[in-house]
Amino acid sequence: MPEPEIVEAPVSLAALREGQQVVEDYRSTGLSLRAHSLSFLRRDLAAMGMVPCGDQASTRDGQRIALAGMVLVRQKPGSAKGVMFITVEDETGIANLIIWPSLFEERRRVILSAGMMGIRGRVQREGEVIHVIVKQVEGFTAMLQGVVQREGGQGDTADRAIHQAQDISIPDP
Repeated sequence: MPEPEIVEAPVSLAALREGQQVVEDYRSTGLSLRAHSLSFLRRDLAAMGMVPCGDQASTRDGQRIALAGMVLVRQKPGSAKGVMFITVEDETGIANLIIWPSLFEERRRVILSAGMMGIRGRVQREGEVIHVIVKQVEGFTAMLQGVVQREGGQGDTADRAIHQAQDISIPDP
């Protein structure tokens, strides 16, 4: 029977809080099965008039909506004449956003760099397909840092740790 080289006393570490666990999940695997980052911000978002992405299902065509989500994908196909398509997600689902070229030029930096954004716009329904035509966009990445800071973690790495969006460029044929 082999003998250990060193016998050490067991180490007791403080348990991570739920928000820290989610951040560490995203940092190591790119996803979390525990909770969604925005679930920790829902009260703050509601106070700002932001509804969950899942509420789109009950909105009428043309109705105004304000929502926030973590950016999953940004797409700006060459054949779309400057229109950008963004998919965001929160703890209730996803929202498909349409950014017209004029808004893209006006808010380029936020649109291209935000890991989380808040938007205000109008719902566009075509059968089961729902899009939000964005009228206003704000970067909410600092709110993600707040999740980590509230939980006692390192806020400066929150955006990187929690989520990295995919940017997709599709050239013209």
